[in-house]
Amino acid sequence: MKKSIIITLAAALCALTSCGKENYSFPETAASPADKPNAVAISADVTTEAATAKPSETTVTSETNDTAAVSAETNNEEVQVSDTNTAQLENKPAEDNTFSAGVSNGNVYTSDFAGIKITLPENAGFLNSADLDTHYIMPTRFMSAAEKETYFTSTLDASACYGEDLENVKYVDVWFFNTKLRYPDDPDITAEEFMQRNELSFSPDIEATDISAPETVELCGKSYIKASYTVFDQAHVNYVRRINDDYIMAIRTSGFTNDNFESRLEAAN
Repeated sequence: MKKSIIITLAAALCALTSCGKENYSFPETAASPADKPNAVAISADVTTEAATAKPSETTVTSETNDTAAVSAETNNEEVQVSDTNTAQLENKPAEDNTFSAGVSNGNVYTSDFAGIKITLPENAGFLNSADLDTHYIMPTRFMSAAEKETYFTSTLDASACYGEDLENVKYVDVWFFNTKLRYPDDPDITAEEFMQRNELSFSPDIEATDISAPETVELCGKSYIKASYTVFDQAHVNYVRRINDDYIMAIRTSGFTNDNFESRLEAAN
């Protein structure tokens, strides 16, 4: 039953964001922790400060001259998104926020901020800026004010979802989390602690199996924490790395073998 719901939701959003390729995009409530289809309870880490904040409006900026403005109104849950050329969503609530958005171009995503490049098969493609904005904002329509406040401490920088059919979907999401805002009581949380707390924490109604212990792997000359699990018969592998004092990056994948995905990574520049 749950699997059929996931497939239905996936098909609906695929129709919404179709760009002429066999790309499928999943809503927040349908697949993996915090942003993805395994419906992890994002409210688990909501703090008192978050609960009393006012997340009625979030402004999104870009590294290009174009600007994408996203306004989420908590009263009627209406969301307005304007398109840009290469804009990526960016939440900048602090003056010392040094995050810079990556660039998605077809099947290639490059982040100079994280020093990484991901190249997918030629038949795949990362979401364009408008569809990425939609993919990022859509889950907030089902969140409380406190949950939104926590959610907006993260930035979805790239997303790709593709496959020959809905039973063989592969996806890659790249997220950046401002840990000073997300965990004000524990801003220096390590990558391994983040993996356990944010990536491997499942809501009670989600049956996760084959959960591996986090391990350290070297990718593109950098150390990542890696862990895997299975949800709805789909194998997931996540990678987490602390970028600087403010940010942790999480790469979330499904449908890949370890070697197949990791061979698609290279150092940027």
